[in-house]
Amino acid sequence: RRSAEGFRRFMSEAESSSAVPHGLSAKQQKLFELRMRMNEGRKMNHQEVAAEKRRSADPAGEAKRQRELSEQKREKRKAEAAEMEEEEEEDNDDRNSWITLEQADGIEKKKAKKEKNKAACGWDIFNQDSLHKAHKKRLATMKVDLEGYKAQKAEQGDDVYRDANSLAFGQAGYQPPQEKVEAMVTELLDKQEKRNKFSRRRGENEDDGVDYINDRNKHFNKKIERAFGEYTKVIKSNLERGTAL
Repeated sequence: RRSAEGFRRFMSEAESSSAVPHGLSAKQQKLFELRMRMNEGRKMNHQEVAAEKRRSADPAGEAKRQRELSEQKREKRKAEAAEMEEEEEEDNDDRNSWITLEQADGIEKKKAKKEKNKAACGWDIFNQDSLHKAHKKRLATMKVDLEGYKAQKAEQGDDVYRDANSLAFGQAGYQPPQEKVEAMVTELLDKQEKRNKFSRRRGENEDDGVDYINDRNKHFNKKIERAFGEYTKVIKSNLERGTAL
């Protein structure tokens, strides 16, 4: 009995120091690890209960606190990304010291081409630069016939840029060649086909919990959450916290 009490006292002191004690058997070490996990789970449960109490007592203050935590996480991610960029730049400097001038020229050309053809995202797709870039991209497959344009301009004269006061209003005017019409139709059909095949993958939020096993199950869980999430919020939080009855 005295040895058992001494062992319990020894284990309680070891748990308070959160260090793995030496001189334990395999079973005793396993028991120590289980107790440490229980203590960690108990501590997390207390933290969640305290946070839920704060949320119910002061919703505005808790929302402010959550915003501050989100801002801290965002700043931490930015700092990690900046650190990774610095490490990549150092690695690139090390690699650049071993490449030739021709290889460096090819790398710069590829980088410039990638930057030129980079797709816009968000509201940037509606600005004038993006629209002009899209127009130039479509013109890459459509060749402009300058000779035909000049001949048409010389033939029609001022009627090329007619306005509402022109006496030629309502006449047939310029008739484009059939091959030009077919090229335009082909380009429009290709653009429509690409638009139908295009699928943009949605970004993932790192703070969201993973409660799915594949994409199909993920979409199904989202539908269930939209329909019943308001009524099962308390049950779900209890299950996640481990305090469900």
